[in-house]
Amino acid sequence: MEDLSGMRHHLMCPISLQPMQDPVTAPTGITYDRRAIERWLAAGHATCPVTGQPLALADLTPNHTLRRLIQSWRSPSSTSTPPEEAAAAAAAAAAAVKKLLCTAAASPPVDVLREAAEVAAESDAARRHMVDAGVLQRVLRVIVSSASAVIKSADPGHYRRSSLETTHAIEAGLDLVRALAVSGDELRPLVVADTHVHDLLDALTDVLVALEPAVGTGTGGDTDTARASAVRLLDSVTKAAGSAVLERLRPALFRAVTAVVRDRVSPGATRSALRVLLHACPLGRNRALVVDAGAAHEAIELELDAPPSSSSPAPAPASAGGCGRRVTELAMALLAELCACADGRAAVAAHPAGVAVVARRLLRVSAAADACAVRVLAAVGGRAASPEVLREMARVGAVGKLCCVLQADCDATVKEAARAVLRLHSGVWSRSPCVSAYLLSRYL
Repeated sequence: MEDLSGMRHHLMCPISLQPMQDPVTAPTGITYDRRAIERWLAAGHATCPVTGQPLALADLTPNHTLRRLIQSWRSPSSTSTPPEEAAAAAAAAAAAVKKLLCTAAASPPVDVLREAAEVAAESDAARRHMVDAGVLQRVLRVIVSSASAVIKSADPGHYRRSSLETTHAIEAGLDLVRALAVSGDELRPLVVADTHVHDLLDALTDVLVALEPAVGTGTGGDTDTARASAVRLLDSVTKAAGSAVLERLRPALFRAVTAVVRDRVSPGATRSALRVLLHACPLGRNRALVVDAGAAHEAIELELDAPPSSSSPAPAPASAGGCGRRVTELAMALLAELCACADGRAAVAAHPAGVAVVARRLLRVSAAADACAVRVLAAVGGRAASPEVLREMARVGAVGKLCCVLQADCDATVKEAARAVLRLHSGVWSRSPCVSAYLLSRYL
């Protein structure tokens, strides 16, 4: 075989920019390292990172030819470890870590948890062996037990230094969960079969409540890191959970998750928090609790802080608060779900900038955001809309934007929803000085 030393750049994963170890190919023809693409999908993405086409974990196919080529490229190095020995070493490391976790006290030392996270991060084979050996289940128990200690040592809603050590243990446990990079498909059987999943959800709720800063004290440091890790795990668990689990979520969870959005803990935490609320919203009981937690208000405030969007297809840059195209899509989707109930519609209409924010985002972010924005405007401006709301929609340009939807290259169902609300109130809006009567009559 010819010299492969010049092929390194061809063997790089487009995500990690490191040589691939376990290459898998997507239907789009792009090849990724399995660990990198699984982490990408586990983070909530549903598209190919390179092409932007829809992608699911089940769509990935092992690329055995490229794997053999990579092994041939690595084989000339005398210092490389044979695959069999590497797998054996990884299994031994995973077994040792599991033994440490299982023989330690109810709350293992932080260094044990961090060592386990390092092992999982350094070797994909070790990570898989650790998942198979049940390390994930064990560390989730650790988080549950540590959360009880946090609640006992911290006043509700106020972080105290006396709980710092326990908080570090929780953070290390959450880091280990993230290093294990368990995909949604792998987590789902665990959530369904594990009778302790409710304890885990309660524990994560208690952690978020205990670490929520008191009003006026600000955020930052260890509490933000722990809150971000906790809400990421909540995102994964609620995505994999069924209705039997979701219908038992506590009101405190929705308040604590909404507080993560409010406090702008981090861009990733903001996205995870919005997804947690979206996962729970299809159940009517949860939707009412999300509204009561003030999620509609915080979603609107989040968009008010966002940089001005453009009609360019390129994603908006993420700001410190986590605002960007993906966050806008999640915020609009959450508002659309909340507007399925009367209290949600009232919350959007009651915000001084609620209707204006939704109208501003329409036709300026993405097709997904457009569909959700039209749903919001159609719900707020439905048959039960008050005269004040209808005047507000005309004044802030929402009616004009709905007319533009009829002219734009939008989905037929989106256009029909816009046309329905325009027809419903055309008599009122045609008399408004803020709306072009000609535009209304032309497209209706």
